[in-house]
Amino acid sequence: MKKHKKTSLKIFIRTTAFLSVLLILLCACDKQTTESATPEKTPSSTISATPSALQTPTSKPTATTEPESAGMTEPESTPTPEPSISFIGKAVCTANEFVNIREQASVDSQILGTLPADAAADIIEYKDDWAQVSYNDIVGFVSTDYLINQSAPDIAVPMGDWAKIMVSPAYYLPESFEVTLADFKDGQVDARIADICNEMFSDAKDDGIEFKLVSAYRSKELQSELYQKMVDRYLNKGYSRDDAETTAATITARPNTSEHQTGLALDIVSPSYSTMNKGFATTDAFKWLNANAHNYGFTLRYKEDKVSITKVIYEPWHWRFVGVDAAADMKQSGECLEEYFDMLD
Repeated sequence: MKKHKKTSLKIFIRTTAFLSVLLILLCACDKQTTESATPEKTPSSTISATPSALQTPTSKPTATTEPESAGMTEPESTPTPEPSISFIGKAVCTANEFVNIREQASVDSQILGTLPADAAADIIEYKDDWAQVSYNDIVGFVSTDYLINQSAPDIAVPMGDWAKIMVSPAYYLPESFEVTLADFKDGQVDARIADICNEMFSDAKDDGIEFKLVSAYRSKELQSELYQKMVDRYLNKGYSRDDAETTAATITARPNTSEHQTGLALDIVSPSYSTMNKGFATTDAFKWLNANAHNYGFTLRYKEDKVSITKVIYEPWHWRFVGVDAAADMKQSGECLEEYFDMLD
C-alpha cells in the first residue's frame, strides 16, 4: 500500500511537470502571434523629427556607397563667351577728309580714332543722329551727317567690252554706231543696262534717296540741236564763232562726241535738287551715288580735278556705265576714263 502511493505520487509529479511545460509553450506561441499581428508604433517625436526616415528609398545604399558628391570630379566650367557684335550693314564716310570716331554719341566725347573719306565701316546700331560703328578694331560713334549706307545690287551687273567704249571730244563715235534701246524711267538706255539702272534707282530709294532722271540716251539729231543752242547762247554774248563752239563743247558735247548717244550715260539729280550744277554734289543723292554707283558699274565721268584731261566741266550729275571692274578701279585710283584706258591726248 505504501509502495502504491509512492508510485502514484511520481505519476502525479510527472504529469504536473508535463502540463506546466505545455502551458509555458502555449503561452509563448500566443505572444509571438500577437506581436506579428500588431507592429510596434513609432513614437510621434521620431516622425516629426525625421520624416524622411519613413520614406522608402528607391535603392538601398550599400556599405561601400559614398555620398553623391564624394569622390566625383566636378565638371570643368566653360567660360562664358564674350557677346559677339551684330552688324546691321555698312556705311561709307562722306566727309572731305575724315570724320572722328567718338567714345559716346556726343561731340564732347573722347575721340577714339578717325574714319577716312570714302572708307566703309560696319554699322552696329543707330542712335538718334549717331551711328555706332566698327572700323579697324575701333568701336565708337560717328555722326550720321557724314555717313551714307553702302549698297550693292542683288542681280548680276552686265559686262563686256561694249561697256568700255571711249567717247570724248577727242574720240568720236563712228557714223555707223547703233545701239538697241530699252525704256528706263522717262527715257531710254542701252538695253543691256536697263535692269541694273532700275536696280540702282530702287536700292537708293530703299535707303531713302530719291533720284530724278534728267537725260539718258540722246540721238545724234537731238545732240546736234542741244549743241547748237549752246553755241548760239555764247554767240549772243559776243563770243566769236570759234570761241563760242569751243566753250559750248565743254558744256554740251558736239554730235558723235556725247556719251549720251551710247545709251550708257545718265544725268541724275533729285526731286529736291533738280538743277544740274555743282551744288548737286552737296546733296544726299550725290553722296549715295559717290559711295555706291561703282558697285552698279557706274563711274563719275567728269570729275572736278580732271577737267584739264576730259575737256568737260565738272558734272556731279553725269554717270557713265563702264562695268563693275573698271568702275571699282577708278573709284579706288581716282582716275578718269581717259587715264584708266591710257587714252590721254
